[in-house]
Amino acid sequence: MPRPLKRPEQPIDPYKAQPLPLGRPAAVYYRQSSEGQIGNISTTLQTIDMIEHLLDRGWLRENVHMIDADAAVSGTKKIHERKGMTQLMQMIEAGQIGLVAAQDVDRFFRDVTMIETNKFIEACRANNVQVMTPRMVYDFAHPIMGSSHIKMFREEAQRAADYLEYQIRGRLVKARHSRSAGGMWSGRRILPGFMVDCRAKVNEQRNPDFRKYKRFDLYADVALRYFELFRENNGNLFQTWRFIERNGPYFPDIVEGMVPEGFKATDHLDRRSLVTGKLTPSSTGLEYMLVNVAYIGHWVHMGAVVQWNNHEPIIPLDLFMYAFNRLSPTDFHGEPNPDYVPYRPWIRHDKAERCTEPPTYSGLIYTDDLSAHPHKRLAGVWNHMPRSTSTCSMSIPTVQPCGSCARSSSTN
Repeated sequence: MPRPLKRPEQPIDPYKAQPLPLGRPAAVYYRQSSEGQIGNISTTLQTIDMIEHLLDRGWLRENVHMIDADAAVSGTKKIHERKGMTQLMQMIEAGQIGLVAAQDVDRFFRDVTMIETNKFIEACRANNVQVMTPRMVYDFAHPIMGSSHIKMFREEAQRAADYLEYQIRGRLVKARHSRSAGGMWSGRRILPGFMVDCRAKVNEQRNPDFRKYKRFDLYADVALRYFELFRENNGNLFQTWRFIERNGPYFPDIVEGMVPEGFKATDHLDRRSLVTGKLTPSSTGLEYMLVNVAYIGHWVHMGAVVQWNNHEPIIPLDLFMYAFNRLSPTDFHGEPNPDYVPYRPWIRHDKAERCTEPPTYSGLIYTDDLSAHPHKRLAGVWNHMPRSTSTCSMSIPTVQPCGSCARSSSTN
């Protein structure tokens, strides 16, 4: 059979930029580094404005795909670690799009190694996918300018990575750590019960408590009650949390006017009781509160106490130490806590330490009442309830084979 002929391909002008692929769908990639940035002006630029930019260039709205699964995801992560970027790469490699747009190159990558950046470039080049930003259209597959566009894209990505490495981590983060190590609040979540004094000056004088914790009465009273409830429940964390879940006290919802002017209070609490729907900590959150030394005035940075008596305590020392010694196996210096007395709801003594003899016929009585397990041996178990005659009893087990002889938890 003769080989069929095909139309001759139109020659590409090597000195002319190729037209935008309006006949193929386009994708808009959106990424923000943290949850706090979601909804800011950058979000608008990356989503609404970028889509409008493509529509102005001639794309139909139904041919523009928004990929927004990477909100609050760092650009330093690898492609497979980002849901949105993984989706974008799959669309590129499947030939489903002809162009991908983003507000800037740093939305795609802040990759110091440039490994992930080069993977992206090669996928776009191999599948003839152009990359658009408001300032530039990169065409990696162009016969003459492709190599130049690849170099330009790499340089932009490298600048984004360098900015993150030297400006953000090297200067801003270092300054924040230095401030925190000195006992000052540096932007992390505020512990429930406190508020931060954000006034640099008071009465035209330097504020000695600037960025220090101050007592926030509305939440401090609730936190104090949690410590008292923990002691009233004999150090049983779960029982304490279950009582709070059902009966409170609960943290009040903060509305305008509750926090004094010039101060900043807790704004991250969003967990609500499944019973009442009011603000309350989780069991893990409650445990974290009960061992946090900030409640007695000390300041922690990078997991270590760096400033002692840094601010006003809101929990009495004896009450705090009661909770701390029942929940923390380490002391304030990270050493084993000599006063650690964890709560134990029951104690199983070693058989050698038991003062009562085991049942006389333990291990010698069998039953034929279980058709699936003929001649099944009965288990002798220690009774957890004290009795006047014996601390042991014989019981009939449920069916739960264990090796050649079935054993199980039993009912009396």
